[in-house]
Amino acid sequence: MRGKPGTVTRYYGAYDLQDTMPEGVETPVEPMYAVRFDGRVLWGDAADANSVVYLDMWESYLQSV
Repeated sequence: MRGKPGTVTRYYGAYDLQDTMPEGVETPVEPMYAVRFDGRVLWGDAADANSVVYLDMWESYLQSV
């Protein structure tokens, strides 16, 4: 999904960012969102007309457009 435009559809709240710190180390808190990606943006004409993908993503994974 990197570099592809998506739409934030839901804010889940702020949670511990588990994937950045080893076990036993205090984790930073970061907002998490559901992001919708259109299938045609991801796969071009090979995608079904109405295909979409939703991903739950930490804020640090997102880039503003």
